[in-house]
Amino acid sequence: SGLPHDLKGPLSRMWLRIELADDSKLKEGLRTDLQDMQHMVDQFIGFVRGTDPAAYRYAPIVLSDWLTERVGAWQGAGTDIHLQAVDDEAPLVVQADAVALGRLLDNLIGNALHHAGKGVEVAAYVSGDESAPYVVLSVLDRGTGIDESELETIFNPFIRGDRARGGKGTGLGLAIVKSIMQLHGGRVEVSSSPLGPTRFTLVFPAE
Repeated sequence: SGLPHDLKGPLSRMWLRIELADDSKLKEGLRTDLQDMQHMVDQFIGFVRGTDPAAYRYAPIVLSDWLTERVGAWQGAGTDIHLQAVDDEAPLVVQADAVALGRLLDNLIGNALHHAGKGVEVAAYVSGDESAPYVVLSVLDRGTGIDESELETIFNPFIRGDRARGGKGTGLGLAIVKSIMQLHGGRVEVSSSPLGPTRFTLVFPAE
C-alpha cells in the first residue's frame, strides 16, 4: 500500500525533467510513458483507498442531482454519454462517500468509453417493493462484449480480460468498483455477451 505513494515523488521529478529536454519527439514519447505510469499508480492508490473503511466519510447524497452534475462534467468534455431522465418527484437518496462514489462512476464510464468509444448510457432508479426498496445505478456501453467465461472473475484484482488485452492498466479498475460497493453495503453485477452490449448494475440500500 505504501509503494504507490513512494512512486509519486520520482514521477513528479521525472515530469519536471522532461520539460528541460530539447528534443520534442523525445519529450512526447516520455510524456506518454509517464502518463501510463501515473495512471497505474493512481489505480493502485484507488484500490488501497477503496478497501480501507477508515477512508470513507458517509453522508446522504441525492443521486439524481449528483449524477446530473457528474455526467454533465463528462459531457462538457465532449464525451458521447447520456443520462436517462430521473424522476425529480421521487429523489433517489443514498448514504455514500462522495469521493469514492465519484471514483466508482469514473472508473465505469472510463472503462465503457475505452471499449465502446461512444454511446454510453447512465441510468438510476428505485427498484424492489415498498418494504425493501433499493436504488439502482447502471452504466451501459455498446462496445465489445465480455466472454461468459470471464464474468465470474472480472471483479478480481489484477484480472484483465479479453476486452482489456492490448490496453494499458493494472486490472484494478473493476476491483475498485467492487470494493467501494461492498463498503456501501451494496453490490455490483455485470451482464454481457461477446457481441455486447455490456451493462454494469450497482445496487445500493435506499435511504
